[in-house]
Amino acid sequence: MGTTWTAPDGTQVTLRPIELGDLALEQAFVTGLSAATGYKRLLSTRRPSHEEIKRFTDIDPEREYAVIATIIHNGAERQIGVARYVMLDRSDEAEFAIVLSDDWQGRGLGRALLSSLIAEAKRRGVLRLVGMTMSENDGMLALARRLGFSTTIGDVPSETNLALDLAVRD
Repeated sequence: MGTTWTAPDGTQVTLRPIELGDLALEQAFVTGLSAATGYKRLLSTRRPSHEEIKRFTDIDPEREYAVIATIIHNGAERQIGVARYVMLDRSDEAEFAIVLSDDWQGRGLGRALLSSLIAEAKRRGVLRLVGMTMSENDGMLALARRLGFSTTIGDVPSETNLALDLAVRD
């Protein structure tokens, strides 16, 4: 079950929930990220371990949701982005994250993925999405603001907190 989003260049992109069987797709996606993109996502230079990547596909549907973006490239499915949230303990608030492959940044995919995540979070009763990005991540900050997130400087000036109240959205 998924939806199709058409990129400005006409490429058909499938947006669908992540599955346990997507381990190889997720592994190839994560290892294909540039050091700069990986750093912006993880806020460190480390690369996720195989066990962490396995965990990214083996989610608890009661507490988590992840939507991936895939295309058909050279006859095979290729993951080009992911947006996910994880419920925070004892609340109706979830922490979200999004990452796009380098070649898909700035093409509208982030908006499509994050909009899909927001819709599913709202459908599942999440009242607030929160996240954090590097203050220099202009692309993420612009995307978040376009989708209605508030932004505040974090505990350290190099980090910006993002928050979206879903209870007041259409």
